[in-house]
Amino acid sequence: MLAGKESFILAGIYKCMKNLLSIIQDEKASIKLEVSGEDLLEFSNDLINRAKSELSVEIAEARKERYLTRSEVKEICGVCDATLWHWNKKNYLKTIKVGSKVRYRMSDVRRILENNHENR
Repeated sequence: MLAGKESFILAGIYKCMKNLLSIIQDEKASIKLEVSGEDLLEFSNDLINRAKSELSVEIAEARKERYLTRSEVKEICGVCDATLWHWNKKNYLKTIKVGSKVRYRMSDVRRILENNHENR
């Protein structure tokens, strides 16, 4: 019998949470919550840990990215300096500044090559 009461209670909690969520999503709603310091600390730690996790994934992806020199891009794409300049101005292939050096993301060059191949 206890399992039936638990599911009834959980269903009630779910309904309340769903109603609360709809109130929160209403931009005109004004809500006041009372939260203990312990709960707030736990929430902030969870939020910080989640942000760290997401950032570490992005940083790992960025480290995998290869950056090409202007000469490498010209050779791979078969274009000249003027074309690279125009592509940068049109945001077709943006340059990345690494200190005083100009680089291009390999992923951006691949995208251009794939788009060019598909349009043939």
